[in-house]
Amino acid sequence: MRLTKKSKYAARALVEIAVNGCDPIGVAEIARRQRIPERFLEQIFGDLRRAGILESRRGAHGGYCFAKPTDEVTLLDIIELLDGEIRPAKCSAGGVCYIDDAPLCSTSRVWDEARIALEGVFGRYTIADLAEIEREKLLSGNEAASILS
Repeated sequence: MRLTKKSKYAARALVEIAVNGCDPIGVAEIARRQRIPERFLEQIFGDLRRAGILESRRGAHGGYCFAKPTDEVTLLDIIELLDGEIRPAKCSAGGVCYIDDAPLCSTSRVWDEARIALEGVFGRYTIADLAEIEREKLLSGNEAASILS
């Protein structure tokens, strides 16, 4: 398991779209505001669009907006879509680790507990939750309040 910049950038960009409301916003504008490489963000948005999380609109007032409600999209959904499942070293119930020749070991409980904890934290936050935190930060002018910083 590896959490990459791809997931972190996606979360920041999705919060930017959610804070923007119903008006589509372009990749260039999001990339500028969030200091994300534009070409990389375009690739991320392609993945999010294919997964049905975002939709794109063409034209002078085009850009990206959500294809589904932001309170139905968790950070876990984004991470697993872009970086794969959170599986530090999940052992199988059959008594054998995913490492081909290793028996189920005493540390398997630790890896499963770590996986469950990470899934719990990332699954607890929706894009709507993070957008609300961002809106509060913007209203208070307190940059330190941002969970995404």
